[in-house]
This record gives sequence, C-alpha cells and structure tokens, in this order.
Amino acid sequence: MTTNPHLRSLAPYTSFAVLMAAFIFIGIGHPRAAQSKSSGDSARKLDEGNKLFHARCGYCHLDGGTGTIMLGRRLGKDRALLDQRTDLTADYVKKITRVGINGMPPHTRIEVPDSELDLIAAYIARPASARPQPSPQGATHE
Repeated sequence: MTTNPHLRSLAPYTSFAVLMAAFIFIGIGHPRAAQSKSSGDSARKLDEGNKLFHARCGYCHLDGGTGTIMLGRRLGKDRALLDQRTDLTADYVKKITRVGINGMPPHTRIEVPDSELDLIAAYIARPASARPQPSPQGATHE
C-alpha cells in the first residue's frame, strides 16, 4: 500500500496542531494562566529594570545628566527624562541602546547584557498602570 504524497506533506502541520491542542487543553496556552503567573513577576521585573536603569543609564539619563540635557534641548523638557516618557517602546529603547543616536554612543552586549537591557527597556516602556501617579498640586505631607 502506498501513501499519498499530499497527506505525507501535512504530517508536520498535523503534529503541530495536536501539540497546540494539548497545550490549550491543559491550560498552558490559556491567557489567564499566563497572566496569573506573570502579574507578580512583572512587578518584580519592573523593579529590577528600575534599579538597572538607575545603575546603568542614570549617569546620563536622570535629572541633570548629559543625555537628559541633550534630549531637553532637542525634544523639549517634557520629553527629556527617559523614565517619565510614555512614547517609547521596548524595542526602540533596545535598538537605540545598541546602535546609539546623536550624542549617545552604542552600548555593546558586554557593557549591557541582553538580559539587563530587556529589563531596562521594559521599565522605560512600562504601561501607565505601572507608573506612579503624580500627587495633586498643593498637597501637603504631614
């Protein structure tokens, strides 16, 4: 008995479909399963990214740093502090870190390993819900 060559070419796709169905059935592919595991994990990663940003990037990109001054001149003071910006994506931060831009030199994987850069980029591009809420003006602290 000979096998139909068209059916033989579908074998890898069938295997993949069966595997994905199994993952979904046991809950690995379910969005809520991933969300419940990652909510506490993402807060920890943002905290690590914050610390790494201050340690690796803060020299230039915190208040008074050369990068902050240059961005303020080029883009305006409201867009000068990187960790306060809301218009940057993680991919953009990683790309600019690796290739540099204007006065910012490129940073190698030796200077900033990919694992650290991923955390820094996620921190800078964090969603609004993960950002501290500004205090109302005129509020006093006792």
